[in-house]
Amino acid sequence: MLSILKSHGQKKLPSGDFFVTIARKLSTLNCILEKEPSMKVYQHVNIVTCDQDFQVYLDGILAVKDSQIVYVGQEKSEILEQAEQIIDYQGAWIMPGLVNCHTHSAMTGLRGIRDDSNLHEWLNDYIWPAEAEFTPDMTTKAVKEALTEMLQSGTTTFNDMYNPNGVDIEQIYQVVKDSKMRCYFSPTLFSSEAETTTETITRTRGIIEEILGYENPNFKVMVAPHSPYSCSRDLLETSLDMAKELNIPIHIHVAETKEESGIILKRYGKRPLAFLEELGYLEHPSVFAHGVEINLKEIERLASSQVAIAHNPISNLKLASGIAPIIQLQKAGVAVGIATDSVASNNNLDMFEEGRTAALLHKMKSGDASQFPIETALKALTIEGAKVLGMQEQIGSLEVGKQADFLVIQPQGKIHLQPQENMLSHLVYAVKSSDVDDVYIAGEQVVKQGQVLTVEI
Repeated sequence: MLSILKSHGQKKLPSGDFFVTIARKLSTLNCILEKEPSMKVYQHVNIVTCDQDFQVYLDGILAVKDSQIVYVGQEKSEILEQAEQIIDYQGAWIMPGLVNCHTHSAMTGLRGIRDDSNLHEWLNDYIWPAEAEFTPDMTTKAVKEALTEMLQSGTTTFNDMYNPNGVDIEQIYQVVKDSKMRCYFSPTLFSSEAETTTETITRTRGIIEEILGYENPNFKVMVAPHSPYSCSRDLLETSLDMAKELNIPIHIHVAETKEESGIILKRYGKRPLAFLEELGYLEHPSVFAHGVEINLKEIERLASSQVAIAHNPISNLKLASGIAPIIQLQKAGVAVGIATDSVASNNNLDMFEEGRTAALLHKMKSGDASQFPIETALKALTIEGAKVLGMQEQIGSLEVGKQADFLVIQPQGKIHLQPQENMLSHLVYAVKSSDVDDVYIAGEQVVKQGQVLTVEI
């Protein structure tokens, strides 16, 4: 650039045409200097795309430019020739990052606080009293631990609902941002004698607007009334009004237990789903966590609604809440994703274990071993979870144009993953969260050989 300027260093004042010529030359030079995003190619990988056709590529390649997938399939010399970097994974397995559709990361410090209790005793006598003692240091540490556990086990996106007591959302935002994970992080609303409905809505709206003000597509928020039984009718109605006004989804626990159904039936003369339908919840994009106590008529109604279900099989088993009718929901066309719930009722964030449990559970419940097959299980962990969160155009499957969120498992040397040709079976019925070697989000490596690179505990 300096040489161009020097070549025209005359005493006479340059004409207007001169400046036009210089501008054109500078524009051309900038184009030369601006470098296209480099392409990385992951070679010798066995790829489970989890796309609509469930395509699997053996000894294929995955090409990533910047944050996006630009090629997935069998090896092509022209793709390799364009690569600035080629990573030879020597027969590793690659699949999309896992999507956890319902969890409570701020509760990670409560792991093991109370076992062998039913839901309402567990909540009323142990969880809520413990949450009342939370401080920002406690919850930030808990979230860091949850992020680390999720990343190490291959989860790249999660849908969180948290009790805002003792939580500094700015601290949480920075931690999650640094981790590179994608999430919804939503403050829970409860009815209580300590606040009026207006006060609860005003306080919660302030948190939600702070999150919206971050303008970060990887850190989003829903309106999250806790449940029909812990929120008054007025709070449920105003929560939905707020979600509509802000144009964001709802996240709520629904039909988790028979006890809940009894409470709502006694209070309002209707079952939980019918009550929420009356309020208008089924006409707004919503994630209903659990959906255990749902009958066939209610499934038909959900099929024409804007509701998706977050299935928490292990938490529902541990708390003796029941088994959600997931096969019927899926057949009806309701989006269903897998979730861990919190570590206080699970007691881990291992999505692979959750997927395996779901597969085994629904085979047994249906009396038909062909139900919830391998393809269904792997999609429930990935693309179906993305659909539940409305993120299926960006993540959930390995396809050209989508974000490069994926996990890598090297089966060599792991006896429980042999023979390697039965990869799909192993990914559901044999794999452990500790088998995850590497994880990438938006093309950036966040876990290397099992060590998280983006969270400091």
